[in-house]
Amino acid sequence: MIGVGKVKQYSNVLDNPLSKGRQEVSLSGFAFLFSELVQYNQTQVDNITELERRLEDAGYAVGARVLELLCHRDKGNRRETRLLGILSFVHSTVWKVLFGKVADSLEKGTENEDEYMISEKELLVNRFISVPKDMGTFNCGAFVAGIVRGVLDCAGFPAVVTAHFIPMEGQQRPRTTILIKFAEEDPCTTCFLSSYSRKTSKLILLYIMQHYRFYDGKLDLRPE
Repeated sequence: MIGVGKVKQYSNVLDNPLSKGRQEVSLSGFAFLFSELVQYNQTQVDNITELERRLEDAGYAVGARVLELLCHRDKGNRRETRLLGILSFVHSTVWKVLFGKVADSLEKGTENEDEYMISEKELLVNRFISVPKDMGTFNCGAFVAGIVRGVLDCAGFPAVVTAHFIPMEGQQRPRTTILIKFAEEDPCTTCFLSSYSRKTSKLILLYIMQHYRFYDGKLDLRPE
């Protein structure tokens, strides 16, 4: 006779809080993988601007996923709706999850109202990087700029995000500043429209189901 045992319950990895378990990864392992990422993209481009753009695009994908992960685990699928709130979220929560510490500083630009800066004296992706003279001002921080842009864009705060080297007096290596310039449209308005869209999605779906027909799993755009 075959006995009936208890069904083993498996926990969803996405439901595990970030505070549990070991969060660190091998620094040498990360350095190797990131080096391979840079070298591969370097073979695909003809200039430094294009290389930084490709690194930024790679970082954007990371940022989008980090936002989804943190909102699901720590915020109950809620996202920041305030400009300063999302900036603080990036400066503290996102930075700590990715780099093990909060960013060194978060400042507002003095010349433009829509500009903010996140600065790091020794950004991890630049720590072990030696840029040849023929590559000019190439900055691997473009990858982190992409992460920041991915988080902001997917949270409803579109922005242009770039990485810059800023010389520091008495320091051999410059600090890295992530410059955030928000889009011309008001971020609050963008976020409101995004929230409005989510709230009305069910109504739109209901309208489609009531006024249109489906044939073989496909939507017939001819109204009834």
